[in-house]
Amino acid sequence: MEECERRERILDAASEVLQQCGYHAASMDKVAQHSAMSKRTLYQMFHSKQDLFHTLINTRLFNVTPDECHYRDNPAEELTELLMNLGRIILRPDRISLIRALITESQESADIRQILTSLRAGGKENVLTGWLDRYVRQHHYEVSDICMYSNMLFGMTIGDMMLQSLACASGTAWIEQNMRPRFHKAARIFLAGFQQECAGNTTPR
Repeated sequence: MEECERRERILDAASEVLQQCGYHAASMDKVAQHSAMSKRTLYQMFHSKQDLFHTLINTRLFNVTPDECHYRDNPAEELTELLMNLGRIILRPDRISLIRALITESQESADIRQILTSLRAGGKENVLTGWLDRYVRQHHYEVSDICMYSNMLFGMTIGDMMLQSLACASGTAWIEQNMRPRFHKAARIFLAGFQQECAGNTTPR
């Protein structure tokens, strides 16, 4: 088995253990059992339980790399495709289940709160922020806080559907059926407002 395959199997097992047992009751022993690997193998790849769950949360929820987008000549279509690719990853049932577990555990576990806080503090290099940064530079806009706009865009698109999935446990088919028209409309509305805001803040040269 390749190292990357072992790593993914361990992370899958860690996600299952977190959801079934909670963070406090989770242990490297239980993760080893669920992954059908030795505890020695786990410690060769992850230094500690906290390191393992930090990696799990980062790779499954924060460090998401969707497929390459097309439509470079049409920002609204390009942004819609990016949101679609991102949504297909983040809104997967297993990711929603992980988010539910983290919401529950964050109230009880200082470790989980620390992991989420550290990842949030380092979350500026996400794909939406990267896309907006490139868009701003192409149009020579002056924007002091791109992350704020990135968070707005996420909230009105994927974040909104994520909240609905958490509350109603919507199926993947429902999400796929409704994502594109909603994301396309949101992208056009966002870009129109963003362009107007940036143009108003730009000093003529």
